[in-house]
Amino acid sequence: MQSPREESVIKRILSKSSLSRRDFLKMLIISPLINNIYFSDFSIASSRDACYVPLDNRPPNLVYPKRLADILGIKLLIPPEETLSERRKKAASQEILAFLVENWANCAIVSADSMIFGGLVPSRETQMSEDDAIWYTKRLLDLKSSGIFDSVYLFKSLMRLMPTVLDDKELFYATKIEEIMKFSEEDIKNPVNFYERELLLTYVPPDLLEDYIKSRKINYFVDKMLIRNSEKVDLLVLAQDDSADRGVAYEEKKRLSMIATKNTKIVQGSDEIGMLLVTRFGKSGTISVKTIFVPEEIEEEVMPLETVPLGKNLLSQINLLQLILENLNPTFYTIIFGKSGYEEIAFKAVRSLINSKKYVAFADVSDLNMTDEKMFKLLLSSGLIFRLIAYAGWNTAANTTGTVLSQAVSYISGKNYKENFRFLIERVIYDYYYQNVIRPKINNILLENNQSNFKMTKESIDIAKNIFFQYFPGISEELKMYSPIKFDITAVKFSLPWNRTFEANIEIDIKLL
Repeated sequence: MQSPREESVIKRILSKSSLSRRDFLKMLIISPLINNIYFSDFSIASSRDACYVPLDNRPPNLVYPKRLADILGIKLLIPPEETLSERRKKAASQEILAFLVENWANCAIVSADSMIFGGLVPSRETQMSEDDAIWYTKRLLDLKSSGIFDSVYLFKSLMRLMPTVLDDKELFYATKIEEIMKFSEEDIKNPVNFYERELLLTYVPPDLLEDYIKSRKINYFVDKMLIRNSEKVDLLVLAQDDSADRGVAYEEKKRLSMIATKNTKIVQGSDEIGMLLVTRFGKSGTISVKTIFVPEEIEEEVMPLETVPLGKNLLSQINLLQLILENLNPTFYTIIFGKSGYEEIAFKAVRSLINSKKYVAFADVSDLNMTDEKMFKLLLSSGLIFRLIAYAGWNTAANTTGTVLSQAVSYISGKNYKENFRFLIERVIYDYYYQNVIRPKINNILLENNQSNFKMTKESIDIAKNIFFQYFPGISEELKMYSPIKFDITAVKFSLPWNRTFEANIEIDIKLL
């Protein structure tokens, strides 16, 4: 009689749509046990599955990848939400590791920040010892050799300059630390820079700066360890969170680039990486793309909080998704709108391509964490926004382009029109209506009542919810009025997962009529 573990192994193997060489060998080893299993206990799975450990519980890391998985038609296994990182609350790394071991899948897509440090914010404040960091890092690097997964993708954020901020006092110290760390060793050889840094040092308590430097050192130590052992996994992505083109973070990234291996990718951004990797796993077939920059010169510009030109970073995301650049007859077109005053040119490009029955994705990178109002109104009033296969315009340029490419590739691979349309409408509601209209209104009312929009109380969260739901009926009607695709929004959820207005979770259900 087989043990529960042996039975679990056999069921897991037989549930695959195709057997790998590893699975075939396992079948040979345990084949005498197969006859003792009743096949009615399980069904043969037709879809692929992946275990996904997000960076934290914010919507881009948790909800958006779920949406993409639904569009792709793949099964995404995610640890229980209560085990995930939430702002300063650490992820339950041991429980998540047990989840990975218990849930066999074709692929593991794992945030190293979550598993090693407990999440993005905890990674910036960690006081972990090197021994503990080595232990957790080794567990991650051993996931592939354990035989549980066919492939393993790891991703980690490179520590930014500014520490995490939760209130005005922290903002003061964080700003000073950021300014201090912008000076490299080479910079302070200049007497002017040296004395400027010495003055800044007087504003920051020594123990606070010491803790910050210790966190930087252990992060950099882990980054190097991951790169030097990257052959143990299929892909390692190091993502540069909010960055500048000088200082300690910039120097660290340059040194890491010098030792990067063939399967190590160093890119801008952070919150879009989970989406890109879920899409990379679920993508099917050969997909090509043509990028159109409006205006053309925006391709060479370095966008806010980034250190490489927009076009170069977009190319890194295209490579991460294993897409082919094609000018003549691509699978889809991506229009990157980058500057106010060029709305009509971008609009005509969208209209021409859609009227020619082409797949079009649209990324608005013209501003941080909001979209260009004139551009949005042109797309909305013409109904063209509803005929896009992807749309985004939130936070940084890398966040936006990563979301748009992921959605477009997911739709082309999975062809799930309803799920893709739902995600499109959610993007429109959040990226334009929430960030451009509702969030400023909430912030103003909180300010008038002497309440913080960054460390909100239950009362201030209730104010935010009430304002959102006051606006929502009008938003819903406006969208339905302009949409050539008839639909109803049958349910809507709104929350502020980190008790701040900076990001909101907006989820809807739709019914296509």
